[in-house]
Parts: sequence; structure tokens; C-alpha cells
Amino acid sequence: MTSLYETNVLNQLGEWKRILDSPLPSALYTINPTKRRMVFVGIGSSYWAARFSEFLWREFVNPDCISLQSYDFVRSKYLISSNDIFVVFSHRGTKTFSIQSFYIAKKSGATTVLVTGLGSPENLTSATTTSGTTTPDIRIETCAQENCGAFTISLTSALVRMIQWIGLSNKDILERFRDTIDNITLPMKMEVLPKFPGNLVIVGDLIREVVAHEVALKISETCFIPVRSFGLEQFLHGPRVTIDRQSSLVAFTSVTEPRKDSLIKYAETIGTEIIEINESSFNGISNEFTWLAQLLYGQQLALELSKRLGTNPDTIRSDQFLYKEAKNLITL
Repeated sequence: MTSLYETNVLNQLGEWKRILDSPLPSALYTINPTKRRMVFVGIGSSYWAARFSEFLWREFVNPDCISLQSYDFVRSKYLISSNDIFVVFSHRGTKTFSIQSFYIAKKSGATTVLVTGLGSPENLTSATTTSGTTTPDIRIETCAQENCGAFTISLTSALVRMIQWIGLSNKDILERFRDTIDNITLPMKMEVLPKFPGNLVIVGDLIREVVAHEVALKISETCFIPVRSFGLEQFLHGPRVTIDRQSSLVAFTSVTEPRKDSLIKYAETIGTEIIEINESSFNGISNEFTWLAQLLYGQQLALELSKRLGTNPDTIRSDQFLYKEAKNLITL
């Protein structure tokens, strides 16, 4: 029987095409993105959506942008002004700290944008604040509500909306993205699976570091195993000493990144299993979007490991009594 997780992974390309045929809110056309700072906010996979967006926005639109965990934003003192565009990623529109961040941004006079799933609340309400409800200035809708605990299609659909937004000022990128969709085939071929999933390290550089963190999260959620993830340079500066002959290292790299050679030589010397995923792993994918193909590869890697380990990738253990009881004690 096909899992919901697998179905969602395989349905992504069709959903991306549908989204690209759906217009962005007209209010976005009135914003000059080169004159204002962008602040991207989220939690969990939505935080990685914010991080991906920061990289893309800085590369193709305006370097004046940052990404933040919504919890950090709410609990720390970040200066937000009326000239900022404050973008929150929240698929369900119900996460406590992401909603609270809206209240703060609204009070500061920033233009607020919610990137969210179809059917999420129009007005955001937090159970932990007395500020009542708040409505984002601009609402960007992505896909239907996820029916699986490990989010995949909602994350990539949010990224498609961001690429579509970038396309308002960079039409060439949008066209190359359309070509990329046509050249991706799902499911992807898994040439090899890690031999030691219980001692798995995932490393990436630059935007591929975000891929590494999100893939580690997906494997943890679907396979119920601890997975460590690092930026390439961060890993070389200390955590490298934790790998051995019973470790598997998955490296999301680029053939143009010279530092990845140091990583591979180090791991080879120790005898660690290395699985490198770079541009050569994909055919016909534009260089601007190899990271997205790597992300899809990682989603499917989580699926194949789940099958091997015999776990249910749909539930995040909510079908197990103790984990269900424990989750009920958490406010998210």
C-alpha cells in the first residue's frame, strides 16, 4: 500500500505546474523588492523554506534580506521597520510563535505577507496572546493542507511561490525553472542507500546546507532515527571527528565547490561510507535549481530508508500511544 508521504512526494511536479498557472496576489505587483528589506520567518520545515528564500532572494533580487526562526524573532530583539516586508511561512497558519511574530511585525508597521496552505485561517489567532486576531496584509496560498506528518509538498509549493515572486523581476529565472520541472522525473533512482542509517551524517554547503538540514528532518520524522546535519565548513571545523567506519556520510555538494574535496578526502581516509549528490547526479537541471533536485532526492531517500526500516512515514509516531500522549503535552 502506498503511503501518504510517497504520494505527496510524487505529486509535487504536478502541483508546481498548477501553482505557476495560478496568479500571485495583485498587491505583490505594487511592491518594489529592490528598495525594501525582506525578513523571512518560519519554524520547522517552514524555517527551512525561509532559509531557502533568503538564498534565492539575495541571489536574484536584493541582498538586503534575512531569515529567522519565529521563536528567536519573538523572544529576541530584532529591529523591524515600516520599510520591511515581513514574510511568514506557515502551512497551517496555526503555529504559536509564527503568529506572534505577525503581531510584532504589524505593530512595527512592516508589510506582512503570509505564505500558507489552502484552507488555513484567514485571520490569525494565537492562544498565548491577548492581542486578538490579526490579518496579514498579503496572503499567498500554496497547496492543499498536508495529510501527512512529515511535510514535503507544502514546503516545495511555498518555494515555487517564492520563485514565482522572484519571476516578477527576473523572468529568465522563472523560465529556467519551468524547464527544470520538465526535466525532473519522479520517483528518482536511488543508486545506493546508506549502509549505516543509525549513524548518518548529512552535510551541505551554502543553499545545500539548507537541503541537508531539511533532509535530516525528513529522515528523522519518517524513520524515527537520530540524524545529524551540518554546513560543510562547520563539519570540517570539529564534528568531523565523530565519523568512523560505521558511519554513512551523505554530502549535498557542487562540482564547483573546492572545499568538498577536503570533506571527501577526510572521510575516505577514515573509511567512512560517502554518498555524494551533486550536479552530475541529475540531467537537464538548470544550475540555479540543482539544490531543488537534491531536496527531492533527500525526500525520496527518507522514503526508501523508511521502507527498509519498516516504519510508517505518515504518522510521526502519533499511532503509538506513548508518543501520542507526549505530543498532547506540547503546544506548537
